[in-house]
Amino acid sequence: MDFAVTIFVICGCFLHFAASYENKTASQCFKVERGQPKINLNCSMINDGPGMILMTSAFHGRSYPRQWPMVKDLTKCNHIPGVPLKCSYCPEDCTDSSMNLAYDWTKCTGKEECESYVMQASMGRCENQYSDYLHVDYSCIPQKEVFDICDTTDKWVPEGSIRSPNYPNHYPTNQKCMCTLEAGWGTNGIDLTFHELLLEKNKEDQTCVDWLMIKNGNQKTKKCGEIFETKVNVPSRKIDLYFFSDDKDNDKQTFQYFERPLKGFWVHFKFSGANIRINCKKVPLYDPILSEMTRPTTTTTAATTDFTTDVTNTTTTIRQPIVKGDTRKKKVGRNNSVHKVGASQGDSSSASTISSSIHLISAMLMMLMK
Repeated sequence: MDFAVTIFVICGCFLHFAASYENKTASQCFKVERGQPKINLNCSMINDGPGMILMTSAFHGRSYPRQWPMVKDLTKCNHIPGVPLKCSYCPEDCTDSSMNLAYDWTKCTGKEECESYVMQASMGRCENQYSDYLHVDYSCIPQKEVFDICDTTDKWVPEGSIRSPNYPNHYPTNQKCMCTLEAGWGTNGIDLTFHELLLEKNKEDQTCVDWLMIKNGNQKTKKCGEIFETKVNVPSRKIDLYFFSDDKDNDKQTFQYFERPLKGFWVHFKFSGANIRINCKKVPLYDPILSEMTRPTTTTTAATTDFTTDVTNTTTTIRQPIVKGDTRKKKVGRNNSVHKVGASQGDSSSASTISSSIHLISAMLMMLMK
């Protein structure tokens, strides 16, 4: 199904935005002569360019006899060319979507083409009968209508999507980019739908290593880890989205039971009743928001490290290097700031020699006085 939208913007200019996408279906029989059955999803060519796969639904089905009167109207069946009718969904079929946990459909999200092996299952919602087929509904979103957060962009659109660089493959390191979304009017707030987000997270303290941040006024929220098909409403006409990746090229991470590729993100945006201006660009290193969000955590480090953080003023200071063989403990004041270590071993020897000389001179004076 194709959709095309033509908009006239009240600003003395005419804007044409083709928000077109195709809905597709795929189905696979489980009774095959040889080999393991697999299902193919394809968005490689839609309209005038490639598309991105967005999963809609998937379910197993048990086909009822495909003849009258068991199936009252065969025209209502979702018959896919090249697929036997018994393996195509009909309204009278018993279906069960509860087995989708057995498939990791996220590996197909955002790709042009995807092939996945499937298996027959016992359907609890159909008296534990075994399924005859697996049916998949998906959409093909044109790549040209999904904006890269790091590419220079300035457009008015009714709605759209933003992705990380190189999505659906692993994003590059050292990325610092942002997009500003601003609606022309209205008070409904901007709706964000996270189709997919896979960004690196610290395993120990669960903080974000790479992140997508939503900034609404003074409120800032970082997103990382794994997020799938999650909707968020930001009660504002204007928000900023910041993307940051560090210099470590980690392309996989384990979340719960699955090891997943760190693909980045794909986020849809919309403002009900108004068009949105999207302005994207790379962010300089001295950007104040980026500097604030990437500032190191202000905690006092162990005495064996080269740097320590002054808790009183949150500035980082270089610690005096430790002399080898010096086992004395450093004195720490009440304000947790690190004090300087005393004189070195060479200075101590000099002080001892001077003290001995003073004692000798005093003894000689006492003998002369006698």
